[in-house]
Amino acid sequence: MKKKLLAAGILLGSAAFAGCATAPPVTGPSTRDSAPAAEMRYQKRQAEAPIMSQGPKLRVAVVKFQDKSAYGRGRLGASVQDILTTELARTGKFIMVTRQDLDLVLDEQDMARSGMIKAGTGAKSGEVLGVNAIVTGVVSQFGVKQKSATYLVGASKTQTAEATVDVRVVDATTGRIIYAESGNGVHETSSTEVLGMGGRTGYDETMEAKAFRAAVSKFIDNLIQKMASIEWTGKIASVEGGEVTVNAGKKTGLAVGDRLRAYGAGREVIDPDTKISLGRRQGPEKGEIEIVDFFGEDASIGRIVRGNGLAVNDIVRFGK
Repeated sequence: MKKKLLAAGILLGSAAFAGCATAPPVTGPSTRDSAPAAEMRYQKRQAEAPIMSQGPKLRVAVVKFQDKSAYGRGRLGASVQDILTTELARTGKFIMVTRQDLDLVLDEQDMARSGMIKAGTGAKSGEVLGVNAIVTGVVSQFGVKQKSATYLVGASKTQTAEATVDVRVVDATTGRIIYAESGNGVHETSSTEVLGMGGRTGYDETMEAKAFRAAVSKFIDNLIQKMASIEWTGKIASVEGGEVTVNAGKKTGLAVGDRLRAYGAGREVIDPDTKISLGRRQGPEKGEIEIVDFFGEDASIGRIVRGNGLAVNDIVRFGK
């Protein structure tokens, strides 16, 4: 009987002393949803992805995300880049440009800025890769806080990761930002130990990716819908007699019999105050082509239906 009373007293005492030891948080207290709620909504949104119009797939590049958080020290941007690339590829609506291709172009642009090659000779990302949209952004905040509690017969620990991701979508044809939003994500993990039994965990490195994924879930649907409004364009890669080669084919979603109008590349307009490109104005219409065949990984052959003077780098788009 005395042993039973002693055991009951120990359990009551342990409850009374719960939370007596707490480590100071790295970030402030969160009022946002816990990880399970955020992840559940994320999975639900994936199952209810918006229906997008059928047609040519946009070529999309997710470029390097800056990491401006004090915690990350510049290393967290790649995680968001990978998550966004994966989620956009999963929709089946976009052709994702590989990181290897991106790095080649960005390295060339870095050399141009540093003076190693003549300024202005380095190609622009959108022009070299033939992309229609560029996704970029910033990891503006990331932090981890830890809360621990000790009892007479055990201990518990809770780790919470919080992230804020800012995203932008740029229309590569015009150079304009068509979408900008922020997402906040939280992921929490807990462990409990009683009488030496149970989990005793250190820092959970997977919390970073899970917090970023929860942040991305806040804007991914809107981002996809906005990108669907970007008009698809391609380019003429070669002209041989009455035929042209277009830098898009079956993979993009073109079909034999599709008719595309061809336009001159147009003049690039520079803002006189900021000296930043405002994009290219549409050049004059030069003719129309009909897709007759495909070749290579993603290219097509078009027959010139009308017009003349079509040239390499002319823009092609569906007629309106």
